[in-house]
Amino acid sequence: MDALTYYIIVASAVVVLGALLLFLIGRRRKAPSEQDPYVEALKKLVDGDSSAAFKLLEQAVKRGAAPTHAYVKLGELLRERGEAGKALQIHQSLTVKTNLSKRETAELYLNMAEDYACLGRPGRAVSVLETASNNFNIKDPQIRAFLAKQLHILGERDRAFESLKELKRLGHIGDRELALYLTTASEHHTGDKDPKETKRLLHKALKYDPDCAPALLALGNLEESAGKSDEAIRLWKRVAAVSPDLAGSALKNLERILFQRGRFGEIEQIYQDVLAVRNEDEEATLSLADFYTKQGREEDALRLLEDFHVSHQESFGCSLLLAALYSKLREGGILETFLDESVSHFYQGKRYSCNFCGHETEMMRWHCPKCNSFDSFSASNAK
Repeated sequence: MDALTYYIIVASAVVVLGALLLFLIGRRRKAPSEQDPYVEALKKLVDGDSSAAFKLLEQAVKRGAAPTHAYVKLGELLRERGEAGKALQIHQSLTVKTNLSKRETAELYLNMAEDYACLGRPGRAVSVLETASNNFNIKDPQIRAFLAKQLHILGERDRAFESLKELKRLGHIGDRELALYLTTASEHHTGDKDPKETKRLLHKALKYDPDCAPALLALGNLEESAGKSDEAIRLWKRVAAVSPDLAGSALKNLERILFQRGRFGEIEQIYQDVLAVRNEDEEATLSLADFYTKQGREEDALRLLEDFHVSHQESFGCSLLLAALYSKLREGGILETFLDESVSHFYQGKRYSCNFCGHETEMMRWHCPKCNSFDSFSASNAK
């Protein structure tokens, strides 16, 4: 082959390859891009559009090539739409797959448990979660947390506590949460003739967290009922010192029992000790002002409230007490009675509710006895 022929062949090959490359590029540009519905569904979920995500996941699943997560997520959305039965069918169909990763298995079994919980079958939810933990050796904190919740719903508080202890070992809760749960568990024995079990659980709670205010408050109530007033006073003083949220209840108990004993100076000192540590404490300020008023020391109460009101003009209780005092000192009469009743209504109307299940209480809580959630309560004033 001479040189000329060789160059002609090479040039022809370059031209053909170039033409083919241009054809493929052009075709790619002209062809409409077919987007993956699973990927688009994930984008919709990120955007918060669950309805559009649901339709796209349906498309992805019908095509048959969607990943396991698409099926799990579709079931989850069905459950959120109130179709837990259909969700359970989808999730159960995935259990026959043998190539699931540990993460996929954990997600699948957790969703199956949530399906059963929505269907009002906490016992089956527990079985599913225990299967995931025991058969697949899954140490997933979400599974442990949901298992504790379902066991609590079933009234199996000892097993729920053991599940919470495992959750602590996984590093997702601490001694504080264990103490709070034990305090809640103790409430189920409050009506017992023998308070021994209630006391045992409360003392156990305080071993986990010596400053667990709900346990200290409840134990103080038990000690007073048993005639051990000095021990009750010690426990309530500790509550007042460590918990702004429960200080009001503890201070009222302390004022009542010390007032009965004629230890008036000690009552005032307790309030002042709290305010020395937390000078912004509304409960202690209002309680001390009310105590001054009961003693006939209206001017002291007025000075205390006026100082507090300067930086806390939003305090409804402080405003009402001030109005009542101004009325009593300068005008008196019907307005005073009305405002006194308003103050009483303000304190009686204060309630707390769980942000997850709506459970209401008259006292601040950090563990919900209904849904087993931690740190889910916020305050509101009942109308």
